[in-house]
Amino acid sequence: MKDHDKDLIGRIVLSKAGRDKGDIFIVVGQIDQDYVLIANGANRSVDKPKKKKMKHLELRPDYLGKIRDKLLKGQKLFDSEIRKSLETL
Repeated sequence: MKDHDKDLIGRIVLSKAGRDKGDIFIVVGQIDQDYVLIANGANRSVDKPKKKKMKHLELRPDYLGKIRDKLLKGQKLFDSEIRKSLETL
């Protein structure tokens, strides 16, 4: 994984297209420069994240620091942690 790929991990995104249009997610992984994996802990879990094109997402300036750190260190992340963090936004 390249350094610029790690910049998106933990980033808050808003879906601009598809069935989930208008929903807020967190980036939990990056496949390449065009695709990322997103989850919100409710209908998209960390174990089964959604593959989404970057052009269908609006990047928010916010990061979830604790979640980002856990993802980068490879620690176990629970859906409840993501849900609680997204609810505070």
